[in-house]
Amino acid sequence: MTRHHIYGLPSFSKDLVLLWLSSIGACNCLKTIIFEGYNADIVHKCTTIWMLATTRMKKSIRQPENWQDFESLCKKLFGELWNCSLKIKKNGRLGQPQAGVDVYAIPEGQSKYWGIQCKGKDNYKKSKLTKKEIDKEIENAKSFKPELETFIFCTTAVKDSKIEEYIRIKDIENRENGGFEILLYSWEDIADFIDENRNTYNWYVDNIQFKDQFDTQIDFFGVDNELIVKPKFEKITTKYRIKKPIDNQIEKSIFPHHAFLSQVEPIGIFGGSNKINHSWCSFETLIHNSGSTVLEDWKFYLYFDENVRKIDDDFTNDIFMYEKLSKYRTTFAYDEDNMILYSPLDDKPLIQKDSRQFKSYFIPKIGSKEVSIRWELLARDYNREGTITFQIEPEYENSTKTAWVDSKEDEKEEIEIIEFVETKKSS
Repeated sequence: MTRHHIYGLPSFSKDLVLLWLSSIGACNCLKTIIFEGYNADIVHKCTTIWMLATTRMKKSIRQPENWQDFESLCKKLFGELWNCSLKIKKNGRLGQPQAGVDVYAIPEGQSKYWGIQCKGKDNYKKSKLTKKEIDKEIENAKSFKPELETFIFCTTAVKDSKIEEYIRIKDIENRENGGFEILLYSWEDIADFIDENRNTYNWYVDNIQFKDQFDTQIDFFGVDNELIVKPKFEKITTKYRIKKPIDNQIEKSIFPHHAFLSQVEPIGIFGGSNKINHSWCSFETLIHNSGSTVLEDWKFYLYFDENVRKIDDDFTNDIFMYEKLSKYRTTFAYDEDNMILYSPLDDKPLIQKDSRQFKSYFIPKIGSKEVSIRWELLARDYNREGTITFQIEPEYENSTKTAWVDSKEDEKEEIEIIEFVETKKSS
């Protein structure tokens, strides 16, 4: 049997050498060099170069560009780690309550579910895991059904000794109370796992190479550049009181014209009216081509969820300017579909390192705490989608009116919340 010598190691059969080379992921050219009869020094140099290259690659494994890809990476990686790639799942769809769990499965050899919280969001690489977030997600995970055996935080943040210590404390505390185990994997830990699990490594590197060609950064900005909007509503308190025997004329004078408050039609925020509707919320969308390839034939869509009453784009409603400016229009609101489209002027491509920005408007339904917007970028040979959620922090303008009733039993107070429409004072 032909035997081969690996520099610094005893001789082995060809089959064993091939098995070793495959286990370390050696390329075909290195195998060819070894089996074409090159001397030990050449083999050693080639092997050393390859191993140094893979070491550098390991250290340079970079984070996914967005939280959706990070969630997909966690699913792929832990499916391989737990040997359950056909059974591991993402939890629900975007925008649904997830009980603190983004990815879940029963690992091979286990009998209960393990859950993963992928701590990522838009601009997520700048975010850090906080104790407040940890406490909140642990409480959320307690409501996952059936109950978890292990709960894992996966984060793109770098290792932080204080946060790791806090996780250890919470882990002991939770298990002593009969709860699940709690673990934390920071990006360095995850990069090690990627490097040690070949299927995930190849899948992830292939994705990164594709993104080196086509890649985009999508950012959204609400109030103070946060994912928060603050619509203003009018809160009208109607007090029903027993009618007093007073002259009708006097009654009219003490019951001012409050009735108009509930009769005002919602007014747009753009030209053509002396009324301003303060219930409209606005946010900016920034689309940046961060890849190495031009985006051609591209469009960008925003799909608003059921918590939105009305939408509008940033194009003028001024009837005198509408026709003149129409040829420059790039944003289009479709009320029936609850959708806004951005279409670049004259289908102009988005070249590398260039950006486009536009503003959108919506009025949330009264009582809504958040609004989710699904976005989609479609281009030739490339598409991408995701979801952004805005927190609603409403403000209220309070007013009171009185209504007369005939009996004490009918006395009561009612509160009505409507869009806050204000008339501009003439200058």
